[in-house]
Amino acid sequence: MSAAPAGVSFVVPVHNGERSLGRVLDAIIAQHDGRPMEIVAVDDRSTDDSATILGKYAAAGWLTVLTGAGRGAAAAINLALRQVKHPIMCQVDQDVVVQPGWMTRLVAAFSTDEVAAAQGYYVAAPEATMWARVMGLDLQERYRRIRGRDVDHVCTGNSAYRVDALRRVGPFDETLGYGYDNDMSYRLGAAGYRLVFCRDAVSVHHWREGARAYLIQQYGVGYGRLDVIAKHRRHLGGDDVSGSGMILHAAGMCIALVTLGAGVLVRLAGGTGRSLALCAAGILVALVGERLLVGVRSAVRFGNRAGLFFVPVHLLRDIAWACAVLAWVARRVRGRPRRPQDSMRTLLGPRRSRTP
Repeated sequence: MSAAPAGVSFVVPVHNGERSLGRVLDAIIAQHDGRPMEIVAVDDRSTDDSATILGKYAAAGWLTVLTGAGRGAAAAINLALRQVKHPIMCQVDQDVVVQPGWMTRLVAAFSTDEVAAAQGYYVAAPEATMWARVMGLDLQERYRRIRGRDVDHVCTGNSAYRVDALRRVGPFDETLGYGYDNDMSYRLGAAGYRLVFCRDAVSVHHWREGARAYLIQQYGVGYGRLDVIAKHRRHLGGDDVSGSGMILHAAGMCIALVTLGAGVLVRLAGGTGRSLALCAAGILVALVGERLLVGVRSAVRFGNRAGLFFVPVHLLRDIAWACAVLAWVARRVRGRPRRPQDSMRTLLGPRRSRTP
C-alpha cells in the first residue's frame, strides 16, 4: 500500500489585496486533490476590504486568519510558519491565481528529502495592460534561459517549501522588504538543499497596472536587490531567475547618468563636457540596442507584441533602479539600519504589498 500524500498548508500574506483576493482564494480552494490541506491567511493591517473578504471565507470554514503586525510580507509568512500543520507550505501572494493542478505538480517535486523548495511558472493575465504584459513576457524570457530543473532562487508568491528545511535554516529575514525570498533561497542552497523549477505548475500573476505603479515596484526591487547583495556578496552577479544581464543593465544606466551629470557640471564650469556626453550616449545606445534585440526576439518567440515595448519600459526600470542605488547608498552612509519599508515605500507612494 502506498503512503498517503503529504499534507499541504497554503500561506497567503495580505495587505490591501481586495482587487484579486477572492479569485486567489477560490483558486487555492480548487486545488484540493484529496490530501490534507489548510489555508492560513495573514492580514497585515490592510486598510481596504481585505479583512471583510477574509472574514467571509473564514466564516465558511475555508481558512484561518491571523493578524499581522504590519511589518511586511516576511514577518507575515513567519507568523504563519509558526502555526502551519503540514510538512509542505505553499506560499501564494494576494495577486497570484494558481491554475488547476498547480499544487499537485509543485508538491510532486519534493520526491526526495534534499529538495527544500519548488517554484512554479508565472504568466501575465490575458486582460493585462502593456505594463503588466511586459513584466510577464520579460519573466518568460528569463525562464527560457533556465536549463534543467535545479535553480538557485525560488520566488515566493508562487512556490512551495519543506517546512522542516525552513525551520532548520531559520525564518525569513524580516529586515528585508523585496529580496527576502532571494535570501532564503541562498541560505537553503548553502545548507545543501536543492531548489527546483516546475514549468508545468502555472499561475497567473495580476501585476500592477500603469507607469506609476510599475516604477514604484521597480524602485523597490532595485533597492531590495542591494540589501540582498550586501548580505550575500557572492550573488553580486544575480541568480538563475534574475541574471547578470539584468544587473549589468541597471549598472550601465547608473554609469550613464553619473557620466551625463559630470558632463553637465563640466559644461557649467566652462568646459565642453563633450567626451563625457558622448560616453553617456554610447552607453545608452548600447542599452537600447540590447533591449530592442531581446524584445523583438521575445515578441516573435512567444507571439506577444509586448516585447516591442521592452526598450521604453526597461529603460524606465533602469532609471528606477538607479534612483534606488542613490537612496540605498545615502542611507548606508548615514548609518541607517536595514528596514523592510525602505524597499516597500518610496517618495512616489505608500507601502504596498510585495510582488515578484
